Amino acid sequence: MKGNIPVIPTPFVEGKIDYSGFENLINYTSEYLDGYVIGGSTGESPALSAAERIGIAEYFAKAVPDKHVVIGLGHTNLQEAAGIGRAAADAGIRSALVPSPYYFPNSLEMVKEYVGNLAEQTGLQIIFYDNPVTTNTFYTAQQLIELAAAVPAIKAIKMTDHNMGKIRALKKDSGLAVFGGDDIICYRAIEAGVDGNMIIAPIIYPKEFKEGWDLYQAGRREESFEVFSRTILPFIHMFGPGDEIPTTKALYHHLGLFNSAETRLPLLPSDAQRVSEMLLGYQYGRKG
Repeated sequence: MKGNIPVIPTPFVEGKIDYSGFENLINYTSEYLDGYVIGGSTGESPALSAAERIGIAEYFAKAVPDKHVVIGLGHTNLQEAAGIGRAAADAGIRSALVPSPYYFPNSLEMVKEYVGNLAEQTGLQIIFYDNPVTTNTFYTAQQLIELAAAVPAIKAIKMTDHNMGKIRALKKDSGLAVFGGDDIICYRAIEAGVDGNMIIAPIIYPKEFKEGWDLYQAGRREESFEVFSRTILPFIHMFGPGDEIPTTKALYHHLGLFNSAETRLPLLPSDAQRVSEMLLGYQYGRKG
């Protein structure tokens, strides 16, 4: 698994999932992407029911059978997470994005047991999500390697930690794939050697992001950075961090891809000022 597999928002209309929004998103982006992460934090998974998460998995398994589809399995309940994962596997999905359990203070041994149980119960390949800000759990590169050794189903790490040295150490000392996980440092992660990206930017400028990525992979580093700086950087500077979900939804609504900019509580939609700021970045990048 490698390449650009972005995290995607979940469209709502009057509180219900709007599958036509997913269809529009796929039509707008799929030519330029290697897959999609569904039901992750960007998809507002903590506010979705298990039935809704399974429904999204079943939809994407059918809609993009030629792409990597990764189901987010962040949860506080192991059995419910496993049930979602098994249903996704039955639909044809083969990979899951799994963060450390949240709320309880974690130890490495706790996470080994939790992720190991989840992998065993679902049979899914695991991309472990190293996100210290939201899980309040911090790992060294060697601890991540130890975790993957204890849970052989872990084949990749999504890295939201801003420590670029961890990416370099993982690439040097393990066979794990590593994905960039934060838009605002995505080019630094590319420089550090990631195998791909699980962020939002590739669904905002799908063609341009692929162009820049392909140039970098071909060794044309300065040309790649020029594409990134001209097009993508203005947007990612203005749309985050912290409120990427409502601002992305507002943009997709503005572009006519989503029928509304609705979020689901506890998230709130962007106010007019934030939408204006986000659109300034987007329109400047589009001129580039």
